[in-house]
Amino acid sequence: MWRRGLGLLLLFSLLGCSTIETYDARQGWALNDQQGKDIRKWALQGRLVIKSNDILTANIQWQHEDETDILKLFGALGIGAVLIEVNEHGIMLDTGQGEKQVSQEVDAFIAQQIGFVVPLTALRRWVVGAYLQGVPVLQQAQGFQQLGWQIRYNEYMQTPLGVLPRKIKISKDNIKLKLVIDQWDIE
Repeated sequence: MWRRGLGLLLLFSLLGCSTIETYDARQGWALNDQQGKDIRKWALQGRLVIKSNDILTANIQWQHEDETDILKLFGALGIGAVLIEVNEHGIMLDTGQGEKQVSQEVDAFIAQQIGFVVPLTALRRWVVGAYLQGVPVLQQAQGFQQLGWQIRYNEYMQTPLGVLPRKIKISKDNIKLKLVIDQWDIE
């Protein structure tokens, strides 16, 4: 009995020892000055939930450099890994089954694969707290609206570059994406 109590105490103490310095939406939005910056190379690790008629959940590793993005989506313990590479030529999808699919139409290809549109090309900017330049944007209290999508930043975290989003909700019609970022690597 005491071992169980000791185990729970250890678990709660580990959960309480967060090394991530976070800010609520109002503080983070005020501190985030990424709108005018062009972060050229970054990587993130986190968790993704996409809700529509179905619910898709995955761990995510995303590397971005200039016009190239490499996303790895996988379940618990790396099961079911999917690799997505996006560059100036289009998109490549590798499900690890020995077959790679390619297309020049990034967002249309993603929609075809999962059954609904996910604005991957816009997400490159939205995840760093910035909106697409040259595209109409409606500023709001905790984010903005662009391309018909509502982008809300619910929490921010401290990084070597400054404050960047940690919890992001993106929605349009019945499609809802939630991204929780556990780690940013900025160069």
